Amino acid sequence: MFVTRKIDYGLRLMLTLGCQPEQRLTSVKLAKLIEVPRQFALKIAQILTKADLIKAQRGVGGGLELARPPSTITLFDIMQAADTPRALNGCLLDSKACARASRCAAHQELGRIQDILTRELKNVTLADLIRQQKIINQETKQRRLLAAEQDSP
Repeated sequence: MFVTRKIDYGLRLMLTLGCQPEQRLTSVKLAKLIEVPRQFALKIAQILTKADLIKAQRGVGGGLELARPPSTITLFDIMQAADTPRALNGCLLDSKACARASRCAAHQELGRIQDILTRELKNVTLADLIRQQKIINQETKQRRLLAAEQDSP
């Protein structure tokens, strides 16, 4: 399971919406905040809307927002919704795709590792990421303030 561009942008989008729950964000503003071309941000937003992770409201005061509380959305949910399911090896997605699966040590070990990875992705919620992001944002702000103070005469 690797993080594709769609997954990366989906994570950015969800995290940004989660960090600003008090307001709906327009696609233009959201694309700018996550540093993604607007058309691609719209495409990812549509995918996440179909997966019931975000909701969109049209018109004045409209925009995008989370569809559920961040504590109920896992990293696994976002990754699965944003792009087609991925695995460490294709045979782990469909054991019928490989006739050797039942007698292959690599398949068994990769399957064990895949299970661990999936379990860990399901244990991390969007709320966890939002808490971490807020800490990072605060630290970044403090570093900028310190740098500005050091640069001033």
